[in-house]
Amino acid sequence: MIQDWKEEIDTLLVFAGLFSAVLTAFNIEAYQLLQQQPEDSVTAILTQISAQLNSFTVNQNFVNSTSPADAALLPAFKPTAFAVRLNTMWFSSLVCSLLSASLGLLVKQWLREYLAGSSNISRESIRIRQYRYEGLRRWCVPEIIMCLPILLQASLLLFFIGLLDLLWTLHPVVATVATAIVSVSMLFVTTASFLPPFFPSCPYKSPQAWVVCIAAQSTKRSVGALASRYYASLYHPSAAPAQPQPHGAATPDPFASRLDLATQIPSRLSEIMHAWLHRLSLVRTYSTWKEREKLLTKTGRTAAALDDATLAGADAMFMDDAFLHAVVRPCLRDIAPRAALRCVDRILLRRAPRVLNGMPYWELARSLDAGHGDTGTLTLMHLLLDVLHRLNAARKCEGQLDEDADEEVGDEKDDARRRVLMTMHRLVRAIPAPAKPNMTPAESGSETQTSALLRRVFEVLAGTLDTEVGRSTPERFVRERSVNLMLKLFPRFQAVGPNCITAFCAYSQQMRLENAPYLFVRASNMVIRASAVLARNSSRSPSVADPARDGGTTPLAYFLDGEEKKEQMSRANSDMTLYAEPAATDDVRGTDSPDPPDEYTSVRPAVLKVLEDLEGFLSMPVSRSAECRPTTAMLAECAQAVLGLACRDKQAISPGLVVALSDMVGIGTSAGERADVDSEYGRGRHDSYRDSQREDHDVQVGRQAVRLLRRMYGMRTCDVAFWR
Repeated sequence: MIQDWKEEIDTLLVFAGLFSAVLTAFNIEAYQLLQQQPEDSVTAILTQISAQLNSFTVNQNFVNSTSPADAALLPAFKPTAFAVRLNTMWFSSLVCSLLSASLGLLVKQWLREYLAGSSNISRESIRIRQYRYEGLRRWCVPEIIMCLPILLQASLLLFFIGLLDLLWTLHPVVATVATAIVSVSMLFVTTASFLPPFFPSCPYKSPQAWVVCIAAQSTKRSVGALASRYYASLYHPSAAPAQPQPHGAATPDPFASRLDLATQIPSRLSEIMHAWLHRLSLVRTYSTWKEREKLLTKTGRTAAALDDATLAGADAMFMDDAFLHAVVRPCLRDIAPRAALRCVDRILLRRAPRVLNGMPYWELARSLDAGHGDTGTLTLMHLLLDVLHRLNAARKCEGQLDEDADEEVGDEKDDARRRVLMTMHRLVRAIPAPAKPNMTPAESGSETQTSALLRRVFEVLAGTLDTEVGRSTPERFVRERSVNLMLKLFPRFQAVGPNCITAFCAYSQQMRLENAPYLFVRASNMVIRASAVLARNSSRSPSVADPARDGGTTPLAYFLDGEEKKEQMSRANSDMTLYAEPAATDDVRGTDSPDPPDEYTSVRPAVLKVLEDLEGFLSMPVSRSAECRPTTAMLAECAQAVLGLACRDKQAISPGLVVALSDMVGIGTSAGERADVDSEYGRGRHDSYRDSQREDHDVQVGRQAVRLLRRMYGMRTCDVAFWR
């Protein structure tokens, strides 16, 4: 505090010295206008002599002057009004300037004595410091320091007024130009002094602005006191001083009766006046600018917006991935979700390689074969997941309200979740693909980070899906975007958790209730595929190759019997793959109902319900119609998924589902001679069945999967000509 004061006083002393020197030069010329000059006497004498010479008359007898000699050649001197005004302005300006410099020197002496002996940190020194500080405040030293620049401003204003007065007596054009410049300058200074008290964010804070703020606060304080008195008398008549009445009743304060707004003005205007008086009654005064700023930036939208801008600016300054992960991301968790989303949007727009129409876009990522992955892209996805998770939690809490309140309060959060999901769909392109099995240590570390990210993506999206499935009026865009994103990422990472499987089971049930066969079959396929992988990853049998790592190129090798094994191994070099994982011999052989793992056990009832619904749908005649029949690719995927789950939990797959799949695959194959029917979302496929020289890949995959299922459950595979 003392250092700031000293620096300010030093600056004022420099300005006061320069300004006083300039002003003195003007005053030397101006003060002469207040006294009679010697030249005036000479001029008066010469004027008198000239008058006498002009008055001579010449006659024959004498020469005579008719002009009488004045006893007093010069009249009493009286300065003009202009000279008085000019000298008053300029000398007052000089006095104010010198006074500010003198007070500045005096204050510096006070401050030097204030700091004397302050280097000691003993208790006695602390007491002396506090004693001096209280004296500093009590004797108005801060106010005196605040007056120093005001004196200089007043001095400058007086100088300008006198200068303009002088110019208007000399030449109107010069005076007009100078007046315009001075007027604009003074208008700016005046406006800058009045803005900060009424606009808290205005940076034009100065001592003269603080004087205006004190005056405004005094006015507010007076009006607030009147408003408080009015409310106290209006709503608490007993608190007002009672006056004796004839019947002994106490009357409210006369001030309240005179301000009976409801009877004097219309009702709507009365409500506005009541609200205005109520705000005035709660008005608070401030002792410093910082106190007001601290209160305004403590809570509310202003605080969230400032946090958002601070973090975005910090990332823009450093542009470092480690800083983004270690500093910005933890800080984003402490601000409001929508403010965090605005901050993430700024960061994404700045870091994205391309921005089209105000939206960030990323290029397709390459594999991790050539080196480590882009950790910055992974961190950006984590930021989006953090925001989406918080928005889901807030939306779920609001879902417990009534429907009207839910629609009003949740629209903004739904819009925010749409933005997050749309950005995730674009950013997921830049997530590195899984590397090959022969990875270097650097690639292995990046693969671990990518797997952790994908696992978290599925968990958060499952929470989003669970939030929407549980609502009576779900946000379909949010729901379908979440499902599409999970389906898009599932080939990269298949080891999803039980929460994701449970969410997909609920989504499948809802699609069944909404009579959406395409979405129902697609969700059922996802449930069955994820359950098979979960059962494999949770089993106690030796681990096997992961199709997420080898790209799904390892063919099936189910150990059902010797003939089956030879037949499967003979197709090891074929270009067709099935989804199911290689199984250990004990997984299927020797028991029909193995003990399911713990995680799989938790989701098994929901999975069985989905399998039951799928069997019912595939068994119905309506599923064979052109409007509801699944595409060949969906049927092949469903057959693969069922086969993979049967290898882990044979008891979960009923023979009826195998028969229904056999019938559907047969119908799908025989219908291959016709054009595929577009899905309910317009996703048509070109019919490749008419090409007799090439057999469709999806048909072959579906045939193999159904054939293996029928053999696994002891069904005949050659009872139809198709199965040959």
